[in-house]
Amino acid sequence: MNTSCFACRGGECSILLPKKASCEGCRFFKTKRRAKAGRKHAQRLIAAKPAEQQRYIAEKYYGGTMPWKEGTRRES
Repeated sequence: MNTSCFACRGGECSILLPKKASCEGCRFFKTKRRAKAGRKHAQRLIAAKPAEQQRYIAEKYYGGTMPWKEGTRRES
């Protein structure tokens, strides 16, 4: 069983719905390192948007916080 995927918890995918019974052979496999790099890239894209769009995204998806801004970044 391949358990080095960032989403594999206890042998099951914790991301996909409906829950996949096994992480083995998953087409969405991604290492923790690659997942972190993807989040950083997405945050750079958000940071490049106008302030109004950033506020909208922060309210809708981040509970009002802007982790892509310097000083408020939380590592996950």
